[in-house]
Amino acid sequence: MRLFVAVVPPRPVLLELRAALSTLPHTDGNLRWTHPESWHITLAFLGEVPKESLPELTERLARAASRATPMELAVAGGGQFDSQVLWAGIQGDRDRLGRLSETVAAAARRCRVRVDERPFRPHVTLARVRSGAIEPPPIDLKPYVERMAAFRTPRWLVKEMELIESVPPTTVGRSPIYLSRGHWPLTGR
Repeated sequence: MRLFVAVVPPRPVLLELRAALSTLPHTDGNLRWTHPESWHITLAFLGEVPKESLPELTERLARAASRATPMELAVAGGGQFDSQVLWAGIQGDRDRLGRLSETVAAAARRCRVRVDERPFRPHVTLARVRSGAIEPPPIDLKPYVERMAAFRTPRWLVKEMELIESVPPTTVGRSPIYLSRGHWPLTGR
């Protein structure tokens, strides 16, 4: 199972982000836009996890959630990773979000699950430059980033985290399907 742990913004926040993105040009066929139902903030990417590890992993993730308290976040601004990924930024209690990310990663490692070790950079992925056998022409993401600079949603209270399975697409060009494998409230004091 290909898994990650995430925070999913509430529907009103996703609708505001979707409305903001509708003002951006969507004519470049080499830019693959993500779907609003897949938008999330990754806390830890776990990659391929054996199914037999799932019971212990979910137990440890529940404990991690029970130690974290709800926090306020907002989606704001935008940026790019390596001219390949366009993203919306996260503002608010990023320190506590970072600590939750560290706790989640530690819980997974205790289950002998390998965790992606890249530094935690909270964001919502909006679009990716298409990759393939034929190298696409370079896309300048800077105009998109500049147009996203003033965007900001109202803050919302993050009350839970979720374990999500990414099922590969069955048709070329389609996006992966995300299936919830568990969610836990943040109930710490």
